[in-house]
Amino acid sequence: MPASSPFLLAPKGPSGDMGGPVREPALSVALWLSWGAALGAVACAIALLTQQTELQSLRREVSQLQRSGGPSQNGEGYPWQSLREQSPDALEAWASGERSRRRRAVLTQKRKKRRSVLHLVPINITSKEYSDVTEVMWQPALRHGRGLEARGYVVRVWDAGVYLLYSQVLFHDVTFTMGQVVSREGQGRQETLFRCICSMPSDPDRAYNSCYSAGVFHLHQGDILSVIIPRSKAKLSLSPHGTFLGFVKL
Repeated sequence: MPASSPFLLAPKGPSGDMGGPVREPALSVALWLSWGAALGAVACAIALLTQQTELQSLRREVSQLQRSGGPSQNGEGYPWQSLREQSPDALEAWASGERSRRRRAVLTQKRKKRRSVLHLVPINITSKEYSDVTEVMWQPALRHGRGLEARGYVVRVWDAGVYLLYSQVLFHDVTFTMGQVVSREGQGRQETLFRCICSMPSDPDRAYNSCYSAGVFHLHQGDILSVIIPRSKAKLSLSPHGTFLGFVKL
């Protein structure tokens, strides 16, 4: 029987660290890990792109709603259909606020249309010695609206309401005190609304002084207003910047 070679008689054990086959499982694991990482990165990229697309879509919807000012009257559009289905109370609150806003806008527009302004300047004066008064004849310098009308020495009120009244007279008189009275006649009575009194210098060259007064009053339709100086032959300036009378409806 021939002698056996030691190499042939050696048992075949598993491949050692220096053998080739032991590398195959490690290589497979590495490949699977690489593919998993690549697939994870792709999935994250797809998720980010999807979120970005949805975010851009939401931004466009919000921008459209901001430009339109709210839901359309026929209820088109998914967000407001969802609001109707899920939150009717919120929609009712929005509708109530919208009605209030429109009502305020209409009232504001009506107030603007009905606001009256009248600024008068003097064109002449008339002295009445028997009653010891001097009256001023006016003409409009500024007029807006039809609530007031100047008629010579008086002003007639056509539109009732709350008015700011102001009056100024520039006197050139040596009488020790001068002033004007704004009065109203209407509703079956006559009353003084306000008066102004000022002291005058005794020197004719320096006898200049202006008397200004103002107030807020509720005027009625048909009221007649006038300005009188309780002195006959009163000397005053007819310049528009020195003597004037005005009404502003508030």
